[in-house]
Amino acid sequence: MYDQAAIRELFEKWGHEEIEGDPGETTSRWAVPHINHIILDRWLPREGSALDAGCGCGVESVRMAGRGLIVTAVDISTSLLEHSRERAEKAGVADRIRLVRADITEPLPIPKNSFAVCIAMTGVVSHTGDRYRDAIANLVACVRPGGLIILGVASYYGKIRQYLSEGRLDDAEHVADTRFTHTVSDTFEDRCFTPQELTDILDARNCRIVAMFTAPTIGAYGYVGESDEVVRRGLALEERFLGTPELLGVGEQLIAVSEKTT
Repeated sequence: MYDQAAIRELFEKWGHEEIEGDPGETTSRWAVPHINHIILDRWLPREGSALDAGCGCGVESVRMAGRGLIVTAVDISTSLLEHSRERAEKAGVADRIRLVRADITEPLPIPKNSFAVCIAMTGVVSHTGDRYRDAIANLVACVRPGGLIILGVASYYGKIRQYLSEGRLDDAEHVADTRFTHTVSDTFEDRCFTPQELTDILDARNCRIVAMFTAPTIGAYGYVGESDEVVRRGLALEERFLGTPELLGVGEQLIAVSEKTT
């Protein structure tokens, strides 16, 4: 079940203890943002307004603002929003980013039908657990017709594959039976999705899938602790196979690009 207090507590603590370095650098710690950036650079518009839902420490918000977008960055954690502010100031784009503390499972205190693009990357929607339909509905409501919604969620097949490869049979069975997994913390479970399920959920919100991506890992957690050279080679392979239909659903993360039709 979704527990707002538990999630806020987790990410407030994570914001204070875990954020170090600069995701602009090619290091193993920042492999995930690099994969996100490959996809965002293909699909983000060059102008207009953008909503970064679950902005975390502001990596994607700053990148979007640097492209010329006016960004509203939303997160449940005040400490992560503070990191976003500091990163934006350092990058010289603070005047293009508005920070808002909010829970995406609840109606957002921002204009409806107004954003050219909304992104929710690296499992943000998955973190909402059994409230995922509310979260997606709230994000779609903020995007204007013709705008894009880019979601990165935990992959049902990919998590099962990962746990099987690690010999974690109890975890694999749990995901297979429930579609939920302990990914970030024991205090809550992430919701996993199949490609078809994510397509159907977005279609029900009048969002047409434009593209769906995965790669062999598309999370790159296997690179943690490796040298920059190993990470660079791994990321090159990730990009090489990104979006290969035969791999769809196998990577740990699914990323769907959809267009709001009405």
